Amino acid sequence: MVVSLWSGPRNCSTALMYSFAQRSDAQVFDEPLFAHFLKVTGVDRPSREDVLATISSDPTEIQERWKASQKPCVFLKHMANHQEGLDPSMFKDHHHVILTRDPRKVLESYTAHIKSPTHLDLCYQHQLAWLNHCDANGWPVTVLDSDALVDKPEESLKRLCEWLDLPFIAEMLRWAPGPRTEDGVWAKYWYQSVHASSGWEPMRKKAIDGEDAADLGRFSSILHEITPVFKQLKDRSII
Repeated sequence: MVVSLWSGPRNCSTALMYSFAQRSDAQVFDEPLFAHFLKVTGVDRPSREDVLATISSDPTEIQERWKASQKPCVFLKHMANHQEGLDPSMFKDHHHVILTRDPRKVLESYTAHIKSPTHLDLCYQHQLAWLNHCDANGWPVTVLDSDALVDKPEESLKRLCEWLDLPFIAEMLRWAPGPRTEDGVWAKYWYQSVHASSGWEPMRKKAIDGEDAADLGRFSSILHEITPVFKQLKDRSII
């Protein structure tokens, strides 16, 4: 089984990847499509040069990496916009999990790194389009609300495992603090809060992304456009 997680920015995708990394039957891959995305879009990211220098941007090579896994479950952590320029059929046999979050909270934290995020950065349209594509093609797809996952981690993980027809194991709730071997080279820019944690329970008492207060007034236009998209996604959430 290959599980593709299609996240937006500043969601709890890294923590969810760490949860699956605790499973002996699973192998995780951190944003294997990132170099491809950077190459085809030309966008800037804090880790751009490091990513392009160390990770293949060739879709065939990327796919061969996860196909070579010997584990029964392969967990791919993607940003939803990393599909740019790819043939959707390369994901046809996957189980698709869309991880979304209230856009106000995303903007509060994401602007610490990307000052003027665009629709391409925020991924909501990509997520809804992918949900519709999976539905239209009969591919297994579900939606998780990032905030609900942080608030009710055990219940949420149990429901996700049930949907995937995998046994839930309590080890998915905890991990050792600090960097992990699965981390991409971009971890030093984005993963500080998760590295400081030791599992889901400690994170419930603080914001998972280390959010800072932000004036969202200048984002009123983009919020007006993406909030209805988020609501459509949230209506499909299993938690």
